[in-house]
Amino acid sequence: MFSKYEADIIEKGIELSWKTWGKMRGESLTLGDINYLKATTDRGFERIFSVKINEKDMDFRIQQMISYIKAGIMPDSILITPNTQPSNLDEFLSQRGFSIDTSGSCMMMRIDDYVSQTTYSNNIEVINVSNKEQLRTWLDIVNVALFGCELVTIEQFNDILNLENTYFYLGILEGKAVTSCMTISDGDTSVLELVATLKEYRGKGIATVTIDNALIDLRKRNIKTISLRAETSGINVYRRIGFKECFIRTVATCDWDKIYKEACPCLIEDYKVEKAKMIFDQSSDIQSFVNEMNNKSVIGKRIWYEQEEKAIYIEKMYACDCGGGCSSNKTIIGQRCHCEYIKHLNKSISLSYCKCSAAFYEPMFTPLLGENILIEPVKTVLSGADKCIFKIKLDV
Repeated sequence: MFSKYEADIIEKGIELSWKTWGKMRGESLTLGDINYLKATTDRGFERIFSVKINEKDMDFRIQQMISYIKAGIMPDSILITPNTQPSNLDEFLSQRGFSIDTSGSCMMMRIDDYVSQTTYSNNIEVINVSNKEQLRTWLDIVNVALFGCELVTIEQFNDILNLENTYFYLGILEGKAVTSCMTISDGDTSVLELVATLKEYRGKGIATVTIDNALIDLRKRNIKTISLRAETSGINVYRRIGFKECFIRTVATCDWDKIYKEACPCLIEDYKVEKAKMIFDQSSDIQSFVNEMNNKSVIGKRIWYEQEEKAIYIEKMYACDCGGGCSSNKTIIGQRCHCEYIKHLNKSISLSYCKCSAAFYEPMFTPLLGENILIEPVKTVLSGADKCIFKIKLDV
């Protein structure tokens, strides 16, 4: 079991890390009831690292968060801790197209309790990174051993190298730099980050020696506690050093194959599905079915069939058509989009966001036309068009 104190220390470490990454160029840090870091270029760290939504508007805010993820405004992964509100956020997300990873561990240690049992040898050296050349070597280890690609650049990490509360370490074996780690401190607490060892040098105790140097430095600076988030492969290493496993490291990640079908709360009305079925059963072919659907105004503003394409097109009604007229002094999105979670944003949003609207039509058309259909947005007001049109491709 863990105490609230331990949970608070770990969460403070989490926020300390992500707020530090937010000082890199090319990163955008947003703080509020949902804290997240988003890369503004193709390089950088991203994550929703804290969610504390009050009960008053909980359902709406969670659904809006999911919508922001689909729109690319927020990152597509969420770190969940015992302090996350609501406490069952992982269950909620799992039901709406997110995969839940509980393979890691959140750990902490009181520095005064640390007893070094590290065996040093003449062929192992640890140095404090102090210049850009050393930092480049350090980052190469991180990118290769942890990420398998250049996830972050030397320019980005150079932004935080000389901060007063960051310390970078290189573990060197027989003259070759093979291990990296860093610490970030705030007050009397610290967080251990980016511990990595090149694959062919693992299991030789180099990471333990490197971390030992970092911990001794923290003690000299009167730091009292340190925390970390561990992947499965590193848990035993940290446990041997003296870290305590406090709680599971839970990460919810958007499953893009499911999110559009499972996340949207909007459902097509049952009576419209039944009406379409009745018309279909009474129709001699697709053309007559579509004509009658259009004549009876069963779905959308209009619906038509393109025989050469073997495709049905639907033009959606505007939201303002359903409730009182389209005022000319509002933005296109504000006037016309049905999605209450995103339409207030006066900006163009990717066409892919509206795949959830495509999924909205499936309960009506899949039972009638079969599983081998493809429903996709053609153009939408969210992506800058003057109308929303969806295509149902038959016999895919």
